[in-house]
Amino acid sequence: MSRGRPPQSVLCIALPVAWSRGFVTPCRRERGSVCDFVIHAAAYTAVVLVQRTRRLHGSIGEIEFQYAEQISRLRLVPQCQGRFLELWTGSPYGVLRFFRLTTTGLIELCCTGDPLASAR
Repeated sequence: MSRGRPPQSVLCIALPVAWSRGFVTPCRRERGSVCDFVIHAAAYTAVVLVQRTRRLHGSIGEIEFQYAEQISRLRLVPQCQGRFLELWTGSPYGVLRFFRLTTTGLIELCCTGDPLASAR
């Protein structure tokens, strides 16, 4: 798990995916900030935190454990209908994995923001 700002390479990979989903407002990650950017789509707003990982292909439970602190900070954003909180993890090799925070845990998403079928 890395601390602080994610490497620019992971953000460079994540931003084109975000732009494909809607208008993107970048956020400067400083002390007390909880996200890297906000996606404004027609039907929803997604608050996104991008993290770098060396273990990308773990189970959802392992991802929750690995990023427990970041998930708890992201949950500080008030949730309402039409606002999603998302954790994006990226490997050093340019592969991304997407998760949406729910009240019960995480669900995995595809790059379009739609939930994946439960294959894990």
